[in-house]
Amino acid sequence: MALAVPTPLLKQTGNTTAQFASEKPITLACGSVTFADGSSLTSANKGNGTFLIYRQPAAGSPQVWDSTGKNWTTPSSAVTPQSLFWKQADLAWESILLATGNNDSAGNPTFLTDTSTGYPTYFAQCFFTGVDATGTTQQGQSPQSSSFTVLASGAQNLAGVALEPQPPDPTKATQIRMFLKDASLVEQGKVVIVQDGSGFHVQLIAGGASVVVSNGGAITLTPAPGQPVQLNGNLTVQGTVTVGGVLLQVP
Repeated sequence: MALAVPTPLLKQTGNTTAQFASEKPITLACGSVTFADGSSLTSANKGNGTFLIYRQPAAGSPQVWDSTGKNWTTPSSAVTPQSLFWKQADLAWESILLATGNNDSAGNPTFLTDTSTGYPTYFAQCFFTGVDATGTTQQGQSPQSSSFTVLASGAQNLAGVALEPQPPDPTKATQIRMFLKDASLVEQGKVVIVQDGSGFHVQLIAGGASVVVSNGGAITLTPAPGQPVQLNGNLTVQGTVTVGGVLLQVP
C-alpha cells in the first residue's frame, strides 16, 4: 500500500515569491502525509522522511544534489536522500536549506541562480515510509515541488553599491558601481567608476543613455537611439566646434 504525499512547499520568512535570498534559510515542508486509512504519518508510527534537491540548468536534463560527494550529478539510486524531521507544531515533515556558506566540492555555491538567464532553477521531491496500525509498512513519494531560484546575497536589494570582481575584495577592486533597480530587479540607473587598460573612467548610465568622463578628462555624451541631447539655457563655447569631423567657425 502507498502513502498519500502532498506536493512539497518551499518558503522563506518575509518572502512571498519563489525567488529566495541566499542569505536567509529556506524551509522545505511536506505536511499531511497519510496512510491508506487516512491516519497521519508521524514520528510516532516509525515514520521516516527524506528528500532530494534537483537543479535544472538552462539546457539539458535535471541534476540531483549528492550531499555525500557534495556535487550535482546525474539522478540515480546511488544518491542518498537527505533527512526530513517531523515537526509536531506544524504537523509537517521539514528541513532547512542553507545557501550562504554551502559550497560544492570545488568551492562553488551549491545554490545560485544567474539573474541574467534565470537559471539554474531548483525543485525538491520527498520520500516517506511508515508502519500503519496493522503493522504493514507503507511507502510513498511526493510530486515535484514548484521550481524556485536562489539569488546571490544582496541581489534583491533595489539600491546598493557593488565591487567587482566578485567576491568583493577592496584590495583588488577594478570597478565600483552604485545602482538603483526597478521592481523587476533590473538596474535602471547607475554610476560606475572603472579601471581598465586605458585608465580610469566615470560613467553615468540611465535609460539607454550615458555620460562618460575618461581618464584624460574628455567627456562623451551618448543619448539613447533616437533621443536628443537637449540644452535649456545659454551655451558658451571657448574653443572649437567640430561637427561630423568638420571644424566650424565660431564667431
